[in-house]
Amino acid sequence: MIMKNYHHLVLSIIVLENKINIDMGFKQKIKRNFLFRGVYYLLRDYFLDCRRSRFGYIAEDVTLMPPLRISNPENVFLYGKNCLRNADIMVTNAKFIMKPHARAAEGLRVTTGNHHMVLGRFFSSITEDEKPKNLDKDVVVESDAWIGRNCSIMPGVTIGRGATIGACSLLTKDIPPYCVAVGVPAKPVKFKWTIDEILYHEEQLYPAEERYTREQLEKIFAEVKEKYPNIK
Repeated sequence: MIMKNYHHLVLSIIVLENKINIDMGFKQKIKRNFLFRGVYYLLRDYFLDCRRSRFGYIAEDVTLMPPLRISNPENVFLYGKNCLRNADIMVTNAKFIMKPHARAAEGLRVTTGNHHMVLGRFFSSITEDEKPKNLDKDVVVESDAWIGRNCSIMPGVTIGRGATIGACSLLTKDIPPYCVAVGVPAKPVKFKWTIDEILYHEEQLYPAEERYTREQLEKIFAEVKEKYPNIK
């Protein structure tokens, strides 16, 4: 009963803050109230941000394990057999997309946007409406990709199909399919399998029209080796 009452209190104050001009001093008092803040964040991280009805799309077999902090869940698309645990997903003006069978360990951090800097103004005073349209970019995790613990993904990054990301990596650039990537910033360090192994793997899992061809994989391998000469 106590939790239910605090839930209504939190929601009521949020609505009031959004609809009327509350005195700033009163706002600051609310924000500095440790009990209020504690109850609000508990509700947000364990209940409010886990409501499946708020997502842009979420398949029935997706697993959500709180705490979860998700801004604008309507910009989050989880297409099946995914798992998010103790994740922080900041998706203000772009999308976070997880294709089927992609998963992340605890501590995933995703950011699709950034602050806009303008001469003569504090960056904190610039609103979302004033930001350039191309500043925020989608983050995409392709099918069968695995992301280790405590990784951070920056705006515009795509993690390729079947890729593996080592724990505590910072992803600032795209990761090619079937590569193992680690580091800050993350870089491919080896191929997950040989081309023949990948072809067999995909034959077991994907319809013919969705599989990589040998020619496509040979091109991917050649491009990755050229860009990262030390890859194994």
